[in-house]
Amino acid sequence: MPGARTKPKTRKKTLPAEKILELGRRHFARDFPNPKRQGCPAANELKLLADNPRKAKESVLNHISTCSPCYRDYSGFLKAKKRKARAKSDGDD
Repeated sequence: MPGARTKPKTRKKTLPAEKILELGRRHFARDFPNPKRQGCPAANELKLLADNPRKAKESVLNHISTCSPCYRDYSGFLKAKKRKARAKSDGDD
C-alpha cells in the first residue's frame, strides 16, 4: 500500500560466549533450590567430578544440573583446582 509504514528490520543481538556461560552458571547456581539436600552425593563425589570428571559417576553430573547447592559446591571445588593449577604453573618459572 502506498504510504504504509513498515517496521524497520531489527537485528537480533547475539550474546558473547562468556556472557552465555555466566548466565548458565547463574541459572544452575540459583534456580534449583534443594534446602533439604535430598538425593545429594557426598562432597568427595563432587570433588572427584571437579578433579577428574572421567572417573566420576554420571549420576553426580546429572545431579548438579538439578541441584543448586551441589552445583555451587562443585563450582567451588573446580575453582580451587584451577587456582592450585595456576599457582603451580606460576611456581614453575
